Amino acid sequence: MESLALSKRILIVKPSSLGDIVHAFPMVEQIRHQDPDAIVDWVANREFVPLVQRYPGIRRVLPFPRREWGTSSFFSSLKKFLHELREEHYDFILDAQGLFRSALIARIARGREVVGFSDAREGASFFYSQKILSAAISGNPLHAVLKNMTLLKSLGLSPGIRPLRIFYTEEDRKRLSSILSREGFPGDKKYIVLHPGSKRTIKQWPSLYFSDLLTRLKNVLPDVSLVLVGGPEDSKLLTEIAGRTRAAPVLLPGKVPIDLLPLFFSDASLYIGNDSGPLHLAVLSGTRTLSFYGSSSPGKTGPFGEPGLHITMGDPVPCSPCGDFRHFCSHQSCLVGVTPEVVLSSVLAILA
Repeated sequence: MESLALSKRILIVKPSSLGDIVHAFPMVEQIRHQDPDAIVDWVANREFVPLVQRYPGIRRVLPFPRREWGTSSFFSSLKKFLHELREEHYDFILDAQGLFRSALIARIARGREVVGFSDAREGASFFYSQKILSAAISGNPLHAVLKNMTLLKSLGLSPGIRPLRIFYTEEDRKRLSSILSREGFPGDKKYIVLHPGSKRTIKQWPSLYFSDLLTRLKNVLPDVSLVLVGGPEDSKLLTEIAGRTRAAPVLLPGKVPIDLLPLFFSDASLYIGNDSGPLHLAVLSGTRTLSFYGSSSPGKTGPFGEPGLHITMGDPVPCSPCGDFRHFCSHQSCLVGVTPEVVLSSVLAILA
């Protein structure tokens, strides 16, 4: 096994998604702890670059133009990306994504060793010079954070969990305050953040439930501001949820830049949301969270933070979890069974 004393340049290939990227940050933290002189670069989809750039210990982030596929600018952006990808010669390239696309990127980059998981999908392991077996615990798959840690074996490093932090300046705080002020956010009150969206609708707690919960929260916590967040694509969903209640929540669809979301979440009294990327940014910020897991398993992709700060809720019906990549369910019993009344009781217990 190689020692990292001989391997100072490392490229991590983890283009997406948002939650997956956050789950790979602990791997960087462990590299920094055991070899502070190591140079770590990262390949990320362009929309996630501002967030990854903020993480300490990452020298350079290479933007992959995933969203430009099918547009006139794609091939020029791809050409630039490939040029930047091959500028550096790496000792180790870690494919933490485990898909054909990420493995191909890892192979195209200039590296002495290309490392990935032995159970990578879409034939990705064909491109690896080292295949890492990530063992299960008591028959259950490893959490994504712990699975990523197994890649450190190739570097001669041991896994370990260390506190994560993203640092913000006074200028960042002023920038965030300006954005929130424009959107009518009352900066002098306590607030609860709710995120009702997700990449796949099968992961969404019913929107009617979110409206009901907003009403209940406003009734019992009249002095607390309620904030609905999401991406620009969630604007319609947030408006529909708000329109069914008199709680008058503040709507922030795509208003706060992705790299400032942890700063915004850090001052919230609580974050409530589905299994989605912003949840893991809230965990990263140190905020208490309550999240909904039905089709996916919190044991694999749930909040990975300080014990006791994060609650996951789901109705343990026989078919749950049914898989991280399913797109449709005719009943969603695992989420429908978690009623707003039950959630409100948990919220009040957390805030107490």
